[in-house]
Amino acid sequence: MEADAIVFTMPVYWYSIPAQIKGVIDRIYSLVVGGKDISGKECALITCCEEDDLSVMDGVRIPMERMCALNKWKMVGEVLVPGVLNVGDVAKTDGCERAAALADAI
Repeated sequence: MEADAIVFTMPVYWYSIPAQIKGVIDRIYSLVVGGKDISGKECALITCCEEDDLSVMDGVRIPMERMCALNKWKMVGEVLVPGVLNVGDVAKTDGCERAAALADAI
């Protein structure tokens, strides 16, 4: 059974996509190059970073949005959580609630 929705969750390190997620994107791209039609999927992004400035996450958000456009996927939502540095910081935000709401919407 194929998944109808794909959710990428990641921390932002050095203002870019982590290597593990880049590997997943490369494998997805290999399907496209191999001629497999993977269009019509839904995609969501959940990410956090240390800084309080949401633009710091552009290095992850923009490539993900472009990947979705290239693969003809629909971006159904993003949860960007700033200010997460130490253990427990995410609990001080509404990020988990927004991520759960996004998951429920999918």
